[in-house]
Amino acid sequence: MEHRAIIESTTVQAVQQLLSQHAFLEAFAKEVGVTSGEIDISEADDAVEAQMPWSFRTDKAGIPSLAQKFLPQEVELVWWQEWKAEEPLGDIRVELHGHPAATCTGRASLAQSGQDVEYVVITETKTNGVPWPLGGKVESMINKDLVGWILSVQARVANREI
Repeated sequence: MEHRAIIESTTVQAVQQLLSQHAFLEAFAKEVGVTSGEIDISEADDAVEAQMPWSFRTDKAGIPSLAQKFLPQEVELVWWQEWKAEEPLGDIRVELHGHPAATCTGRASLAQSGQDVEYVVITETKTNGVPWPLGGKVESMINKDLVGWILSVQARVANREI
């Protein structure tokens, strides 16, 4: 599934740096409304990697209603991302623990579009232990509603912080 957002009046390099900063990741987690564990950021010559454990209740405002039907009342997940140092490309992985367990992987790209930056993430979600055809519906819901919503929040925070 493709998720798109525009981050206004900035450059690809500025957005790429912002997405891996500790203060931004804290603001992002707060805006999503999750309880975040320790944010771990590591830098290598060719990439910056960040990992955050999150937990949140699904009965809170902002969580899509379909997600509330399929997810447990308390969701625990790990948000992981890596941005390449020399390219406007990144990888995202979201692991939902519990039942249903699911892993969403994505490839992110940033592209200059006039004075704005287009942020595109292509994601795919796989569930564990959910029989077909319900598994396909749960995967689609997680991919579209939950991960799509989280990525829209990330873009909103980036627009505010940039």
